[in-house]
Amino acid sequence: MLHQQYIRATLVSNFGNFYAVAIGSLFIDFLPMLPKQLLLLNLLSDFPMMAIAFDKVSDKEIAHPQRYDFKSLFIIFISLGLVSTVFDFIYFGLFYQISPEVLQTNWYVASVITELLLLISIRSMLPVEKAGMPAPLIIILSVAAFIATLAIPMIPWTAEVFEFIRPTWGHLGLIVGLATLYLIISELVKRPLAAYLKLNE
Repeated sequence: MLHQQYIRATLVSNFGNFYAVAIGSLFIDFLPMLPKQLLLLNLLSDFPMMAIAFDKVSDKEIAHPQRYDFKSLFIIFISLGLVSTVFDFIYFGLFYQISPEVLQTNWYVASVITELLLLISIRSMLPVEKAGMPAPLIIILSVAAFIATLAIPMIPWTAEVFEFIRPTWGHLGLIVGLATLYLIISELVKRPLAAYLKLNE
């Protein structure tokens, strides 16, 4: 069951990023995120997943053996991946006309935050408030990744290495608000999916 947490989170986030970059690149004349920025994004968003082996799942989810069902996995990552893609386009619409650096920096920050929230949500197909607390190590690594995500564009030499600019507090507040909305909508989408696929029985 635990390995499925990693697979679900990775498929959903990669689906969203892939289609956002592919489609977004058709409408803007610069890369929405540089290759080294994408690598940093993947490093930070995957960082808490190193602790998935220490996580626990709800007793309800291990009451009987779980089937490894590719159809269910496919429906989940397509449905939640589309939610991720929609929010990526919202960030594009908000920031791309300001400057390439503003879009690249803010989308990097937004992507890491939303992927950290996604891991908390998708670690169980139960509603997040019923799924139980994540393992302490997952929380610690998630907080560390969040702090690093914000610090890298703020520190001059790391910002220069990754070609970021210092994000404004207004932009950061907007990103946090949208990330919270993303979590809420992902939860709303996840619940009927779980009922349809009978993943909580």
